[in-house]
Amino acid sequence: MLIYLSMIEDEEDKNKFIQLYEKYRKLMFYVANQILKDEYLAEDAVHHTFINIIENLDNISEIDCHKTKSYIVTMVRNCAINLYNQRKRHPLVSLDAAIEIESNETFQFEEDALAKAVANLPEIYNAVLTLKYVQGFSNLEIAELLAVSEPTVRKRLERAKNKVRESLDKEGYENVQ
Repeated sequence: MLIYLSMIEDEEDKNKFIQLYEKYRKLMFYVANQILKDEYLAEDAVHHTFINIIENLDNISEIDCHKTKSYIVTMVRNCAINLYNQRKRHPLVSLDAAIEIESNETFQFEEDALAKAVANLPEIYNAVLTLKYVQGFSNLEIAELLAVSEPTVRKRLERAKNKVRESLDKEGYENVQ
């Protein structure tokens, strides 16, 4: 809470914030966690909401009233929904899930065989796979990091997946596309 208080200059506003924090933090976490189903993301949503509350502290007149409670719940709900949508648009994909069969169902591989196939890739393919599926970078970010064009990144990803598929096929994993 000290981090939040350091953002507030006025002593009266600090006292108001402390009261808001103590009264609503558990409710805020509950609301965020109901939406996100992830305690760590819910904590992030609550944190971002407290920062928004500090920026809009003038909009809160009474601490213990229905209007304030509704205002805070609305803020945390919107923040949690934004985090949920962001997570939905940019999900973290494991390497196991990166290679799909034609019916778009994820084919399950043994970790050792997949790790071996990826490790045996030439460095330019290994790098794009790692940046994309382990580090979670977008194609544009990878292009900037590697100083190549975005179509080059897409092509390298495609080729890397094909090489992994070929390697796994040689190992006896069938129906890999």
